[in-house]
Amino acid sequence: MTRRLIVMRHAESSSEHRGLLDHDRTLNTQGQRDACLIGDALAERGWLPQLVLVSSSTRTLETMEGMAQHMEGVRAEVRPEIYHAGISTLLTQLEGILDEGTTMILGHNPGSEVLINHLTGEWHTMPPAAAALLSESGGDWLIEGIIRPREIN
Repeated sequence: MTRRLIVMRHAESSSEHRGLLDHDRTLNTQGQRDACLIGDALAERGWLPQLVLVSSSTRTLETMEGMAQHMEGVRAEVRPEIYHAGISTLLTQLEGILDEGTTMILGHNPGSEVLINHLTGEWHTMPPAAAALLSESGGDWLIEGIIRPREIN
């Protein structure tokens, strides 16, 4: 079995709630729809993880909630360290858990784009709710595909 990593950015968040800390921002209506849409797309493509490492921010937790119908039996670990993490922190979070199977890291930008670039050497735009599937073989990480909400029909 190949090791796989899904790098996902949270769905679109609201900026309407003045006075809220950035950590506490919620998804807007589009973000709620996109979270469900991406959950469906992950399931249709067979990209469902066995483990999800999720940032502690409200918008990442709500993104996970929006995909819940497809995440039954998936182990989720809330990792506050993922909130706006840099590459070294993201790599530390992934240490020891990328065994055979599929792991998802659900976080933020620019971390999502930087992690993909670090592992594959390629730059890819990760708009809100985008998910990239990477697979590892022989020590090299390759991008199998990227799902972006506005590209799904």
